[in-house]
Amino acid sequence: MKFEHREIPEGINVTKVHPLRELAVLLGGALLLIALLLYVLGLSAGFLAQYIPFEMEQKLTASFPVDEPRYTEIDNYLARIKAEVVTAMELPEGMEITLHYSSDDTVNAFATLGGHVVAFRGLLEKLPNENALAMLLAHEIAHVKHRDPIVSVSRGLTISTVLTLVLGQSDLDVLGNTGLYTMLHFSREMEQAADIEALEAVYKIYGHTQGADDLFRVIQAYHKKLGEKDSFEFLQSHPLDLKRINVIDSYAESNHWKSNGEPIPIPPKFFKAMNKSVQHVDKSS
Repeated sequence: MKFEHREIPEGINVTKVHPLRELAVLLGGALLLIALLLYVLGLSAGFLAQYIPFEMEQKLTASFPVDEPRYTEIDNYLARIKAEVVTAMELPEGMEITLHYSSDDTVNAFATLGGHVVAFRGLLEKLPNENALAMLLAHEIAHVKHRDPIVSVSRGLTISTVLTLVLGQSDLDVLGNTGLYTMLHFSREMEQAADIEALEAVYKIYGHTQGADDLFRVIQAYHKKLGEKDSFEFLQSHPLDLKRINVIDSYAESNHWKSNGEPIPIPPKFFKAMNKSVQHVDKSS
């Protein structure tokens, strides 16, 4: 057997793929795996969070900040509407709702852990009737009933923890008030389910659905005032205002609910009391 010496071809150990392209593929794969991990863990945390006892939520929010002074006329009226909504919605035993009024001009309301619901003057003073007010409170209470706050916070906490492990740092104050509010991002599905549940409550209370969609017309008008235009729905966490109106109107029609009725006006003294709350804050500041 004769040995033959052959020259080693050049570039035999060199890949034909550019190194930067290989790096991009590796980084892209790593990011995809991290995103998939976050998605799976977020879903799992949200699913399991539904089984956390409501009493634990209440303990977590035992020190919920209540800096706002008490306003008898405002609190009494809101408490009456809240009681009617809670009765109509048939909340699970032990689930209590604590309603907070804020004299801030923020056009918003939100539900958070432990059954706490905050309603801002900025939105309340724009509501045209009591039916719209009931729809607003029922919507936020529906989030509590569906356990949306604990699901949302659990997902946010899980994602924040994973990112902290991956990146080595986190600027999110998870257990502080800011952290809890930051994590309260309800999905479009959560919002739509809360809208339907709220509409059912309004119908039970008043015997018709007239005035319920006024809540969303107020929000829609406010968005237009700010110059905000309807964008693609997939870019938003909330359904588009017009779509929300159409959905609840269609739902009422499909159930053959009476849609025409006489909305109940909000007592003038309620608006006067809200104006006084603003003056009180201005004097104290």
